[in-house]
Amino acid sequence: MEYRKLGRFRIDRAVAQGGMGEIVRSVDDAGREIALKTILKAFQENETFRDLFQREAEITFHLEHPNIVKAYRFESIGNQLVLALEYLDGVNLKDVLRHIFDKKLSIPLVLVLFMMKSVLRGLDYAHKKRDKHGKPLGIIHRDLNPSNIFLTYSGEVKILDFGISKATQKDIHQLTPHGELRGKMCYLSPEQIRGRELDHRSDIFACGIVLWEMITGKPLFLREHDSEAMEAIVNGDYTPASKLRVDLPKAFDDLLARALSVNPSQRFKDCAEFERALDTLAKKFLVPGTAEDELSIFIRTLFKKDVDENDPHFMSGYAWLLTQIKGQEEGGIQLARRIALQYATSPYIQLNYARCLLWAGDKIEGLRVMRRLVRVESLEEMAQDILEWSGVRRAPVIQFLPRSNLINNALGRIRHRILGPTPFQQQFLAA
Repeated sequence: MEYRKLGRFRIDRAVAQGGMGEIVRSVDDAGREIALKTILKAFQENETFRDLFQREAEITFHLEHPNIVKAYRFESIGNQLVLALEYLDGVNLKDVLRHIFDKKLSIPLVLVLFMMKSVLRGLDYAHKKRDKHGKPLGIIHRDLNPSNIFLTYSGEVKILDFGISKATQKDIHQLTPHGELRGKMCYLSPEQIRGRELDHRSDIFACGIVLWEMITGKPLFLREHDSEAMEAIVNGDYTPASKLRVDLPKAFDDLLARALSVNPSQRFKDCAEFERALDTLAKKFLVPGTAEDELSIFIRTLFKKDVDENDPHFMSGYAWLLTQIKGQEEGGIQLARRIALQYATSPYIQLNYARCLLWAGDKIEGLRVMRRLVRVESLEEMAQDILEWSGVRRAPVIQFLPRSNLINNALGRIRHRILGPTPFQQQFLAA
């Protein structure tokens, strides 16, 4: 393969281009595959762009979190600034939403919540990051939108592009001398549009928009003119998500209303609280256990990337996701059953079959499968979560301690003596 050299880097090919820069697939002098971000040639002499780019590098180097793209090095090669980032193989959320919209599909709610919780964890980490002296850096992303959320084919969720992030210890007007708006127009918060002082709750508003769009598969504040979009944002003019998605519990409307409140003081106080609220709804309405494996299967299927219909693990996960789609439940159960019969000793495949049944099929049969799985060590925690969701188990007495903790175990036994079995425990024992 022919490579073009740029300092220590060998350039393969461009993979993305934005308003001020481009990203190319590269290999460094250690043979490591990386994504190399550079400023477009037309802007290399622009001091504002160079300052923004350097600020992105400074902020990204501060952040080490599994849900934030990792930076390796930043340097100047001649007059060209380059930022070396981990190479991610996948698609951004914008491409997913476009695909969903064009094909009139929907994203399973279990995946919507998994992705949003991953984003919230990354943002919460960034918002609360401190310097080496313990002083808060005050990092705000300010441009959180679907094009800056990346989904790898292996199921990871990564936040990208802190290029216009604001660390509140520095005056942002040094970087935007005319006070111009930055950020995708349809994802700005009301306070950004009004030119007011921002804090981390501006990112929470953006997360609310992204969550609404993942749920409905439609753009929230897209209007014919920018002025109309801004007016809708500052007035809180939008349709409740449950009116556009029939399988959405109305409780999600209340959560979205809080995230999308025009008044920052009425939003979640931080991303951790937002995540906890999502967790509460998930435990009430959705079968637990969805993680990177299922997101990987969804993305690979959607974009026809390494889809292997002969892989039982892949097809088992696919069957589970089918049961999450309105009108496809029975097909998902039949596929899961067929695979489970063929691979009776595979815990992951049996777990997916149980989840399919508990969600949309014969609950007693699902409990029967779960009873066989509950003693599988690698699945114990997930199995207990599913049994709690299904009403067989009660939640741990002390929520922040593991169920297996000695104190929780003892308190649980006392509670059981007082309250007796749960309504579904007899069904589970009889299964």
